[in-house]
Amino acid sequence: MSLKYKCPECGTPLGFEGLCWRCRKRKHREEVNSWTEEEIQEKINQVIERLKISTEDEFYQTDECDIFQDLMTRGVNIEEISKVACEREIYYPSELYYKASEEVRDKIIEKIMSTKSADDGGRFLQCLAMIGDKKSKDILYELKINPRPWRKKLYVDSDIYAEEGGWTFDSKNNYIKLNYDKCFSFEIGENKDENRTFIARRRGEKCLHCGGEMLDILVIDGRDERFSFLRLDGIITVSCCPNCVTLCEGISTKFNLDGTSEVLDYEGEEENYFSEDIIDEMVNNKFVVSMKEKPLFYGAFGDDVSTIGGFASWVQDWEYRECPECGKKMKYLAQIHWDTIMDSAEGTLYIEICPNCKIVTAFHQQT
Repeated sequence: MSLKYKCPECGTPLGFEGLCWRCRKRKHREEVNSWTEEEIQEKINQVIERLKISTEDEFYQTDECDIFQDLMTRGVNIEEISKVACEREIYYPSELYYKASEEVRDKIIEKIMSTKSADDGGRFLQCLAMIGDKKSKDILYELKINPRPWRKKLYVDSDIYAEEGGWTFDSKNNYIKLNYDKCFSFEIGENKDENRTFIARRRGEKCLHCGGEMLDILVIDGRDERFSFLRLDGIITVSCCPNCVTLCEGISTKFNLDGTSEVLDYEGEEENYFSEDIIDEMVNNKFVVSMKEKPLFYGAFGDDVSTIGGFASWVQDWEYRECPECGKKMKYLAQIHWDTIMDSAEGTLYIEICPNCKIVTAFHQQT
């Protein structure tokens, strides 16, 4: 039975009248990206006024929380917001404290050292992770070495909480960066350019487990000046079976800077759910990389835009894998939201990298 309506913007068949989700999100992002400096300040003031009259539970359910996230996608300085949030004892979402002032940081440290609540302790750990300066690191290290009694009620140590801020530390309190301080997005172009950076091409191989089509799901040209921050003068090829990667623990690839790659052994699935039509849809996408750099949180609060670098939009908890070769934490490299390249798909593919070993790992999260 055919659907009665079509999206007036893109023609997608719909069961309701109006814009499809993609066009709604695109229009909203276009609106946010067009905010003037005056409008941005008005939005900051609006968020602050809402914080002043809200509890933590109330704020998260308000339009102003959404506006705050929109402001983060614009790379706005939120120090003023952090101060008010701290005064109101609102600690969620933790991004409210991204690069907060020393004054706010010290108040959070005072609270984390005096609390007896595991719930509060966990939230304070996340706030310090987002603040991310040396003193925050030292406190999180101290709390790992000399844990408070409430630590027993948490699932992970403070070094894992630090990862939410895109960093962690080792057993000697050495700082370890887990994401990149540059971000670029994928945007719809006339045609993707397989001589540059792009999403999805056939690899010309079949999966040894399910028999499905293997793909080079992401190819990044590190010679492109935009990706000089990766410090890899060559081509990074991320390969996987799109069927198995959504159902297994992840698939790792050993890449060579000449563009070739070797898929490492993985535990796949017996049944293939990806038809040739779905593969065609994936490889025929028209995504190209943005010419201009984006703010670090540009892709951190939604599933409408795939990104390289910056912060991820984790469907579940943040997750940094260990390199299968050296055992060190890998760095977050990119995210591809499945429904941007195949209709009605769920979840997100995250890609992490060990630059030293030249290994990338792709893994899937969904609700």
